[in-house]
Amino acid sequence: MTTTALLGLLYRLQLTPTAIDVLSVMFERAEAGGDVPLKQSEIDEVLGVGQASMSRAMALLVDRGLVLRSGNGRGHRYALNPAIAGYESEDEMKQEMTNLLALGGPPSITVPEYNRRPPKQGGRGGLHAVA
Repeated sequence: MTTTALLGLLYRLQLTPTAIDVLSVMFERAEAGGDVPLKQSEIDEVLGVGQASMSRAMALLVDRGLVLRSGNGRGHRYALNPAIAGYESEDEMKQEMTNLLALGGPPSITVPEYNRRPPKQGGRGGLHAVA
């Protein structure tokens, strides 16, 4: 999957606005091959969304398979899924994909599917303010 294909899927991935912002920062700062040299707290410094929102957004990105997490506790390291990461050259991308295919392929990206129609905005049964 290319980055362009990912952009075409964004609406189907059901990401929160914060998760989209986090992903954008990760793309901007990622090294060739997808390694992101930022800690979660450093991404939060860029966005200013707060620790709880940042953690939820990152968990969603990891759950969808867009971001890979390694390490334990506070020492997590992050990388973009190799299928959507940028590379220095087309040859580098082909080599990485060949290596991944030999190991079973890149990690999959999870696109949620609706089992039923999504709720309509507004109307009956929606959220109402309580005075």
